[in-house]
Amino acid sequence: MKKYKNLYINGCSFTAGDNIIDGKTWPDLLSKKLNLYLINHSVNGNSMQSITFNSVNHLIKLNNQDTLVVIGLTWPPRYMIQIGKGVVNFSPAFLDKSDKSVVFSTFRRVSVPYSKNKIDIDDYVLNINEQDGVIIVKKFVDYYKSLIQYDDNLLENQKLNQITQIILLQSFLKQNNFEYRIVNFNQLETYPNKPLYKKLDKSKVINFNASWIKLYTDDTAHPTEMGCENITEVIYDSINK
Repeated sequence: MKKYKNLYINGCSFTAGDNIIDGKTWPDLLSKKLNLYLINHSVNGNSMQSITFNSVNHLIKLNNQDTLVVIGLTWPPRYMIQIGKGVVNFSPAFLDKSDKSVVFSTFRRVSVPYSKNKIDIDDYVLNINEQDGVIIVKKFVDYYKSLIQYDDNLLENQKLNQITQIILLQSFLKQNNFEYRIVNFNQLETYPNKPLYKKLDKSKVINFNASWIKLYTDDTAHPTEMGCENITEVIYDSINK
């Protein structure tokens, strides 16, 4: 394998780790196995739009000769919301609280496009107070509820947006000569627009199917420590083949 210095990773909680202690997530394990400095921008609830948006803005500051990139895919029904200098994401889980209260949580959910190094969120200011943040999220909840009510093609639109974002990110990585892998826990072949799906460079995509999900995820449907170990080995083998 080519000698790299950095391992850049982005994704959602499947990548960041949910209920996994620091040092046991697959980005941590992979960076140790590869002996690379880890730049991990994955956060809970990340949408594909924010993964693409942030990754492009981070990677233009990094050298493609010494940076290996691994992107964990997320799920279609998530939307990026830019607030102040930060990015949060809307998830359908917000709908459960929309009639009562919306928690404007920044815990493991805030990301930024401006720095190649992960920012300590406790020291980072979103330039917006909590009350205004709640109002913004509530307004987005209203918008999303309207989509559910009136858009009969919502799910297909979300899937189309997802595969488009993946193609755009892959195109950026290829154009800028980054060596990369995409870690997929979805069935991308079921997404709409087959000509677009055919543009996906599948040689760079590592797929984990439904049987893997049953074996290596917990009751919250996130990878277990054993699952993280398995993901690490599969990615490592893909990079070194």
